[in-house]
Amino acid sequence: MIPVQLVTGFLGAGKTTYMNRLLAATDEKICLIVNELGAINIDEQLIVKMDQEQIELSNGCICCSIQNDLSKTFYQLAAKQETFNRVIIETTGVADPAPIIQTIYYDEYLRQHFKMNAILTVVDASQMDRELFKEGIHQIAYADLILLNKTDLVSSDELDQARRRIEQLNPTVRIVETIQTEGDYELLENTFQLSRVDEQKLSQLTETSESVSSLRAITLSAERPLSRERVTRYVREVLMHYEDEMYRMKAIVRLQDEERKFVIQATNQLMGATFANEVHEGDRSVFVWIGKELDQDALARGLKACEVEQDEAYSS
Repeated sequence: MIPVQLVTGFLGAGKTTYMNRLLAATDEKICLIVNELGAINIDEQLIVKMDQEQIELSNGCICCSIQNDLSKTFYQLAAKQETFNRVIIETTGVADPAPIIQTIYYDEYLRQHFKMNAILTVVDASQMDRELFKEGIHQIAYADLILLNKTDLVSSDELDQARRRIEQLNPTVRIVETIQTEGDYELLENTFQLSRVDEQKLSQLTETSESVSSLRAITLSAERPLSRERVTRYVREVLMHYEDEMYRMKAIVRLQDEERKFVIQATNQLMGATFANEVHEGDRSVFVWIGKELDQDALARGLKACEVEQDEAYSS
């Protein structure tokens, strides 16, 4: 399957700078999908050929425009004999990531050809008030990796405040401070699946509830082992209840009679779960829910019902 990377960020945050750095540096053959061919200014030195629908680059990459329907564009890519190492979607500055993610996951045919690899959001550290509009909040909430860009334009106090505001929205996101989008990270990273670093960060969280406008990030923990059947049903029922209002969830679960970590994550109603190779360290399970107008008490009660009581453990 071809990995797909989604690059979001408000106008002027630095998406164009990031994309030009990536396209100039990578050896991979990339198909870059943009909302309009004029939406991102490709470095002229990279361009070999350009027409109304497509730009060919000197490193073998191409850029094509979304022709009204993103799924149609993906169908066209899947039907081509030519293969790419990666597809990157560069969104407009006010795009909501959810419909783009759902385009791949809700289509069985496309799921056979493409997989979500990373959701990267570029945030302007000098314009945090501007960033926290509706779609900007969504872009931060969905992100796996945030480039906190233009850090040279703010003071250390302003930078700390920017990090805190991002972590209020997305407690598990990896934040990399950058200048001109250059910082300590790989240009092409697989961040959609939980890495060891993500797991460690998640396991260290304490119970909190942070609100920004109607969006909430809720962290819950369970001290007793959990039933795999109950916790799977619990997560699915929560996702169904909130439908499109639940943006992301991540969890590291301590299951009954299982030494390995059970890792769960979801985007909207799309849930994935797997066992990690590492042994679960400590006794807690930790869940992070990020969504709109979430009921913390109801989520906590549902999690409590997943716990395995001592008498059940002894009888199993």
